[in-house]
Amino acid sequence: MAAGSAPARAQRRDDTIETLERISATLCRAPAGPVAVCDEVVEAAAHLFDARWAAMVFSGDYPGVGTARVFVHAGGCVIERWVVPPRMLAALSERTLAAQRPVLAEHDEELECGTLSGVLVAAPMSAHGDPAGILAIGLPNGIEVTPSDVSILVTLANHAGVALHNAWQFQENERRAAELQRSGTELRETVRRLEQAGRRQLLSEERNRIARELHDTVAQQLLTIGMSLEWCRRHPMTPQVVREPVLAAQELARSAMNEIREVIFGPAGDGQLELRQALRGVIEDVEAGARLEVKLRVCGHSQPLPAGTQHALVQIVREALFNVVRHADAQHAWVTLRWRSQVVSLAVGDDGTGNHRKLQHDLFTGAPNADHLGLTGIAERVRGLGGAAWFEHRRGGGVKLRVEAPARLSGSG
Repeated sequence: MAAGSAPARAQRRDDTIETLERISATLCRAPAGPVAVCDEVVEAAAHLFDARWAAMVFSGDYPGVGTARVFVHAGGCVIERWVVPPRMLAALSERTLAAQRPVLAEHDEELECGTLSGVLVAAPMSAHGDPAGILAIGLPNGIEVTPSDVSILVTLANHAGVALHNAWQFQENERRAAELQRSGTELRETVRRLEQAGRRQLLSEERNRIARELHDTVAQQLLTIGMSLEWCRRHPMTPQVVREPVLAAQELARSAMNEIREVIFGPAGDGQLELRQALRGVIEDVEAGARLEVKLRVCGHSQPLPAGTQHALVQIVREALFNVVRHADAQHAWVTLRWRSQVVSLAVGDDGTGNHRKLQHDLFTGAPNADHLGLTGIAERVRGLGGAAWFEHRRGGGVKLRVEAPARLSGSG
């Protein structure tokens, strides 16, 4: 805008320097966010040119900024914010970006809009080399715009583009840093759960190995001793005076067998946990090592079970879930524990692709199957509990394994 006198030119120069200093300071305020940067630049442009309004219109993708920041300027201060009619801003933006140079318009019918008619000056704004939008000002009619005024607006637009990109990049980097931190936390938690699952699995495998060895040696020997004592008790030639010690020895052998079973399944294992808690441990193991979401549901009032029974039920669920992971191609699984009078039942369902008829056949054959070795273990454990197991089609897709076993209370004969 033309200024004739020397004092006026000096004041104009001082105002320009002050404005550029404000914009330079804005460049260092990226943490304030893109919106704060845009507000600062638009306000500076309105103040410098004593404009009726100043606007920043965006053509690029800058989340959180919006489509236009507009100030109505009067008497050297911002009195309100409002949105210049979109049609006028869109036409001015399109013309400026197409020309890729400043645009000066006066008495332009395409850009006329009621009381906002006047002299329009717009400069293209780029961010990181790409067109980002325009910085525009509206001046009253009759104002003379000099080349230096246009140059200053271009400088402001360039500063605005740099500041906008820096602020947006800062926020993007903060977002990515937060995502990395969250991913690191999730990874550490996954590693912790995998380590716990590995320890539990090793403990379970070692306990099973000890159980097999004791069953094949000490337990069988105790069983043989009990059978021999029973033969002695029933033999007609055994005197009465001998039968009483034989009965006592039988009772000791049976008690020793029960204690061995408690030792096999009890210490530091599932038998020492409430059954619900033990099943949750199995579910955590499975979820830590596979992309399978497992939910647990418990119905009825829990009852104390012998350690051997509880261990067998937990291992049945473990084998069933591992079979789901290996063969069912499922996304979800459901474990239901149901307590009833003198009966405890388990159900393991999934939404996979299994065939319940084939699984039922493999379960009933009792012969080891290369594809479903776990079914053999499930069948043996169910027989050991004196219970029953069968597969059925699950409503909604997939299959469901049901197991029922007598709920012999812990300590009952």
